[in-house]
Amino acid sequence: MNDQKGFVNIIVIIGIVILAGIAGYFILNQRTLSPAPIPSPTPSPTPTPTSQGNLGKPEPQMALSPYIEFEASVISLSLDKSRNYYEGEQLVSVPNDVAVIRIDKIVETGGSSNFDWTSVGVEKGKNVSLDFKYTVRPTKIITLVGETTQSGDTVSRNILPTKITFENNYFVFREDGNSETETTLPGLQVGSKFKTKLWNGFEIKVGQYQIIP
Repeated sequence: MNDQKGFVNIIVIIGIVILAGIAGYFILNQRTLSPAPIPSPTPSPTPTPTSQGNLGKPEPQMALSPYIEFEASVISLSLDKSRNYYEGEQLVSVPNDVAVIRIDKIVETGGSSNFDWTSVGVEKGKNVSLDFKYTVRPTKIITLVGETTQSGDTVSRNILPTKITFENNYFVFREDGNSETETTLPGLQVGSKFKTKLWNGFEIKVGQYQIIP
C-alpha cells in the first residue's frame, strides 16, 4: 500500500512539473510576441529665424552712443565698380558704395549724450551722402554663436571673426552674435524708401535697414 501511495505522489509531482513548464512556456512566448515600444519622434530642430531687413544693433562699444532713427528715400547711387566678384569668393572687404538720400522723417533720437546730427547733414528734408557698412547691394547677414569654455567658475565665449563671401549674387556676412539668425537686405535702388538707424561712432555708416512702402 505504501508503494502505491509513493507511486501516486510521484505521478502528482511529475504532473505539477509539467503544468508549471507549460505555463512558463506560454508566459515567455507572450512576452516575446509583445510589440516593441515605439520610440517618441525626435522633434525637428528649430529653424533659424530669418528677417527681411531690420535696424540692427550697434557694436557693443557703441551701445550707449548717440543714435538717430529716420526714414529716407534714395536719390542717387554711386556703386564701387573697381572689381568683379565671383561665386564662392572669400572677401576681405565689400564694395565701397555710396548713396545720396533724402531724410523724409526723423523717427527718434537717443543715447547717453546729445549729438547735433545736423552737423553731419542728417536733417529732415535735406539730402545727405552716406556710406554703407554692408553695401547697397543684396546682402545676407548671418550671426553665429561661438563655443563657450569654462575654467573653474569662469565661463567665456569665443568671439567669432567676421567672414565675407559672395554667394548667389549676395554679399554674405557671417558675424559673431548672441543667437543664430539670418537677415536679408534686398538692396537699394534709386527711389527706394527705407528706415535705418545711425550711431555716432568712429565712422557713421548705414548698417542694416528696413524697406518701407
